[in-house]
Amino acid sequence: MQSDIDLTQRASYRYFETEKIRFSDTDMIGHVNNVAFAALLESGRTAYAHAHLFPHMPQGLVGVMARIEIDYRRELHWPGAVDIGSRVVAIGQRSYAIGQGIFRGEECVTTGRTTLVMIDRETRKSALLPEPYRGVLAALLHA
Repeated sequence: MQSDIDLTQRASYRYFETEKIRFSDTDMIGHVNNVAFAALLESGRTAYAHAHLFPHMPQGLVGVMARIEIDYRRELHWPGAVDIGSRVVAIGQRSYAIGQGIFRGEECVTTGRTTLVMIDRETRKSALLPEPYRGVLAALLHA
């Protein structure tokens, strides 16, 4: 199950996490470094998961990152703050994807998409998404 959500539009998100840009996030020419964008996305994704996914995580299973895509759309500079929007954008049999946008005001500076695979903690192998958890993901996909 996949949606055609425009990750560059602030209105596509209901959940945001605000992060401060640190001077140490910048490179020699003064713009935010690509590694800092990955850290900002991680911070937003983890806060989203903590609020919406972790409370419903089935016993003995965990979502593990299998893929991350980042599209750098605009330069970003220190000082300032950004809002990181996060939402479920796709649901598979054993995985799901979280789409994200980093916004400076209304302007989207970066988008990202992370695929997480459900792993059985004991066997360390991928597992099917249990139906109750699929229901949580589906509700978030259509929110």
